[in-house]
Amino acid sequence: MKKRMIYLSCVALLLGACSSSDKTKEYGVTDTKSCDNALVLEANKDDLIKDKGSIYCAVDENLSHLDQVTAFVKAGYQAERINEFLKLSYYQDKLTDRYIAYDDQKKSVEDVVTYVNIGLDQPYFTNMDTIQDTKNPLMLINKYHKLPDGYEPEDLTPTPNACVIGEDYSCQSEPQYLVKEVAEAFEKLVKAGKQEGINIKAIASYRSFAYQKNLYDYYANTEGKDYADQYYARPGQSEHNSGLAVDVTLDNENFNEIEKSPHYQWLLDHINAYGFILRYEEDKVPVTGYNYESWHLRYVGKDAAEEITKQGLTLDEYIARKAGK
Repeated sequence: MKKRMIYLSCVALLLGACSSSDKTKEYGVTDTKSCDNALVLEANKDDLIKDKGSIYCAVDENLSHLDQVTAFVKAGYQAERINEFLKLSYYQDKLTDRYIAYDDQKKSVEDVVTYVNIGLDQPYFTNMDTIQDTKNPLMLINKYHKLPDGYEPEDLTPTPNACVIGEDYSCQSEPQYLVKEVAEAFEKLVKAGKQEGINIKAIASYRSFAYQKNLYDYYANTEGKDYADQYYARPGQSEHNSGLAVDVTLDNENFNEIEKSPHYQWLLDHINAYGFILRYEEDKVPVTGYNYESWHLRYVGKDAAEEITKQGLTLDEYIARKAGK
């Protein structure tokens, strides 16, 4: 489309189409000299919406997204908001209709594009994608992206400072394992905590598909499917299935109350330096689709962890904003 517009624009220029014409006036443009996109308008006027030429003139990027601009114009958008969409590096042409359908004009354009890129404009568990690159510590595992059936990480290693059932409060399982890179990072975090007099203990790490299925099915049967989907992931959609996540407690506190610990803020302030993020934050439930988990740490690598924390994003939002046009 872009090459076609450039070609036609050049032809239009040779024919002197940069001057005002009756045809262009039909689209609300009386002075083509004041319209930065006049050549494109003249060359493609049969594809435009009549009486909306002023909007086309005010759109940036020389109408390189003509089809998408026309979709916005048909939906009643003004140039200012169209430009907000098109300037985003993570705006995707193919999702234009979904952006328009999801946009209630109350959310910021950044949020509209981010949430549609995540898939939040559609019901959970629809258009389910199977993750291909399972060696990437940034892989997104959620209600739209699942691990391959029966997936098991190749390089699992014992989790450092893992709890012992019967000895440690809140201990959920043993033995525990993490992907080697994650285990090494967690060990460094544990050592840093000990230097501050803080005992960071792992209470749950890698889970097999079978374990996750039993866990999910139990709560689905006893509390209902909606409850299970809010608090427990389906097999293949749990970060614990990847070996990249670890649940922790501090100083033998109850794991689901560790935010009450005087050391909890230290944990939040330092986990990103070791490649971890708090995956399910309290104010991000509508984005992650899961209830707040103050104890659930996810490894993404140091650089990404620091960037995600600095920007105040979830992993879902971070990945959605890395998508290109």
